Amino acid sequence: MGLKSFSASLQFDRPKTWSWCKPRLKAGAANFWDMSVLAVDVGAGTQDVLLFQESQDAEGSLKMVLPSPTVVVAKRIEQCTQRGVGIYLDGWTMGGGSSVSAVLEHLRSGLPVYATSAAALTINDDLSRVRALGVRVGQMPPDGVERIRMGDLDMIGLAWAFRLFGVDLPSDVAVAVQDHGFSPGASNRIARFRHMARFIRQGGRVTNFSFCRPPEFLSRMAAAGLCLEGQGFSPLLMDTGPAAIFGAMQDERVTQPALALNVGNGHTIAALVDDDRIFGLFEHHTSSLSPSRIADMMGRFVKGELTQDEVFGDGGHGVYIEEVSDRLECVVVTGPQRHRLKSGLSGLGDVVMAAPWGDMMIAGCVGLVEAWRCAGRR
Repeated sequence: MGLKSFSASLQFDRPKTWSWCKPRLKAGAANFWDMSVLAVDVGAGTQDVLLFQESQDAEGSLKMVLPSPTVVVAKRIEQCTQRGVGIYLDGWTMGGGSSVSAVLEHLRSGLPVYATSAAALTINDDLSRVRALGVRVGQMPPDGVERIRMGDLDMIGLAWAFRLFGVDLPSDVAVAVQDHGFSPGASNRIARFRHMARFIRQGGRVTNFSFCRPPEFLSRMAAAGLCLEGQGFSPLLMDTGPAAIFGAMQDERVTQPALALNVGNGHTIAALVDDDRIFGLFEHHTSSLSPSRIADMMGRFVKGELTQDEVFGDGGHGVYIEEVSDRLECVVVTGPQRHRLKSGLSGLGDVVMAAPWGDMMIAGCVGLVEAWRCAGRR
């Protein structure tokens, strides 16, 4: 069979209705599915997907690394731009990044953009600013405009992918997204760290950072939760940063107190962790950090000397330190850009390149499973 014939044989019709792949329990298998959770860690470039089943060894969990929803949406918008077709943004508030860049390029090309209010909040929390960009918020689009479905989750697509291999989704779904919090007219970096500090003051444990029903000010989490509930799932939501930190701490080589870092493609988050509790948090843009800078900042972070004004003034999100420890057992590092900053951390202690359950890429998913377990969903 030639390559073209083989490719043609793989063309499946994607289901259009959700009823085809709703979560469902097989007769006599309720207990099996009650001990399962689908964990989805949504990043800027990829979404990491893991199906955890307590009846199986964790390292043998089914998993996928796929393009993130914002990348998928951006490609659809770019195709419309190339064809000269207007777009209508429908669906849910989701993460920006690539999708917002594609919307702005579409507008610069002189093509119309229509959007529901919920979808428009992806672009900015202040809808007056979205309208000022030229987006027609709340207006019904004319014929000939292509509808773009917005949202951080494509449960039909995920269910379809698993079903091709004879696997049904469980009813519990745990999702991590980076949520700055709803902050029209204010800095979303300040708003984000205000929320993080609150969760640390409430205890700093994984249960303080995870929600079955997120507060409304966490608009991106809330949208994902409503999307899941509307499709018959039981959701648990978490921010990507703490999810990766708590996941990395599950590496069996890790000892506490620890300095844990997730060096992502967009952001680097660091946490002071002891007794499975975060008591200090730092976040900055990875592109702004070099080995020497991270060495300086982390050295002062563990001593409680790094300030919010300094990090924010440098373009970062911020820092919050509830308390400091008199010792540091190890430095835990995970994330796709971990090797970029590793050399700057060696002076702080023994460095563990975390790979929970044998796979660095699923640190966020492992953190989600830990949150699901602690929430009593098992």
